[in-house]
Amino acid sequence: MIVTGPRPAGFPAPSSASPPAAGLMPLLRQALPGAEGRVALRLRPAGRLAGPPPRRRLARALLQDAAETGGGAVFDTTSGEMLLLGAMPGAARRAAAALATLAGPDMQPATLWTLPQDAKALLAWAATAQLAGPEPTILAPAEGLAGLEARLDALPADRVLRHRHLIRPGAAVPGRGRRLRLSRPALATMLGPLAADPDLMAHAADRLAARLLPGLALWARDLPGRRLLPLPRGVLPPPTALPGLIGVLPLAAAADPALPAWREALAARGWDLALEGLDAAALALLTAGGLPADLLLLRWSPALEDRAGLAALRGLPPERLVLTGCDGPAALALAARLGAFATGPAAEAA
Repeated sequence: MIVTGPRPAGFPAPSSASPPAAGLMPLLRQALPGAEGRVALRLRPAGRLAGPPPRRRLARALLQDAAETGGGAVFDTTSGEMLLLGAMPGAARRAAAALATLAGPDMQPATLWTLPQDAKALLAWAATAQLAGPEPTILAPAEGLAGLEARLDALPADRVLRHRHLIRPGAAVPGRGRRLRLSRPALATMLGPLAADPDLMAHAADRLAARLLPGLALWARDLPGRRLLPLPRGVLPPPTALPGLIGVLPLAAAADPALPAWREALAARGWDLALEGLDAAALALLTAGGLPADLLLLRWSPALEDRAGLAALRGLPPERLVLTGCDGPAALALAARLGAFATGPAAEAA
């Protein structure tokens, strides 16, 4: 059982001590009075979602992202189905569309119920559904280094992966894409006090990215547009003949003299390279156009609209820019002005 995201008023927080086969009905009857205007999404293991465990973990990550963006909670059932309960309609519909793509052609794995109008149908399904037991508590925050790598190797992907759409605001031909990223807050929660050490955080992110990369590359192969995936430093991804796969490294990687050669090795495998971590302050200290990357992920802030920020971006090809953390109309307007891609909460709602 997984609970994530802000819950609407009156929404219950299920106990971690729930029995392995607790029924859904009591929870739903408690939740429905506070869920007006929200939706429930039932996900069946249909099509490719019934395949290898990595696909199921990625599907769960999509639901968790919808819960983080639009509220609600995610629950597993003993039949293999999942329920996103109490989410905002837009976030749930975007998750349903992404899950349909992941499941494969002509598959509709998700059912959406608008609340309270569709409460009767939701309750009819829930009458026989049983909650799966809580996952083993193997990820308690660590107080020391002992067993750190074993915990990282056991960490389920959905605990740390977050999914975002890429859009191109104002473009005559709308660009689309997806980004999967490692959530630093989620990783810091697992690391506990160790997260205060930036070198340990970087090591943990690299180890996770290396473990997840083969499965993520397989998932991204089926999707259209640009697909941005976290890369471990020094580890090459599997080769691909399909365009649009882009590996993302932190901006600090640009200080490595070997990065240009590594970028060439990536290109030989069919991958482009992106650097993330640029912001208005960094633009004042370096020449963005000279960075050895095909794509630059630029963190949105109002300071980018200042004369200095715009001057630093002048001359950069629009296709090299992705504005991240877009949280409102001003951010999307700047992305449109630059001709750049955009990602973030405002892009999810666009």
